[in-house]
Amino acid sequence: MNFLGSVAVTQAMLPLLRKASSASIVNVSSGLGSLTKSSDPAWTHVAAKYLGYAASKAALNMLTVQLAYELRGTAIKVNSVDPGYTATDLNQHQGAQSIPEGAAEIIRLALLPDNGPTGTFSNAQGIVPW
Repeated sequence: MNFLGSVAVTQAMLPLLRKASSASIVNVSSGLGSLTKSSDPAWTHVAAKYLGYAASKAALNMLTVQLAYELRGTAIKVNSVDPGYTATDLNQHQGAQSIPEGAAEIIRLALLPDNGPTGTFSNAQGIVPW
């Protein structure tokens, strides 16, 4: 669902987004979807090996790259975000931050100005390596 659901929703919404004077697609990924981080033995979460989840988030990141390229020259920006480990029902509220804190970078990317970046992967601290 992390990947295929995003593909389906994006394909369904693209005709409307193409009509907008400005639009953003924000894919909610994870640091676990970063090939660079996941292969770094010094990374804090290198031991978190959830194959299906990490692979689906890596695929979502590739969707971001592909869509950003496909939509270059349009008013649509496409970016991925790692919201961080957020306390939600999904993790029995064990996350290290609140939902508003986790949503902040998602909202920032959704509200980028017309000249904002596209084809990026970021978190609250800045750019995340693919």
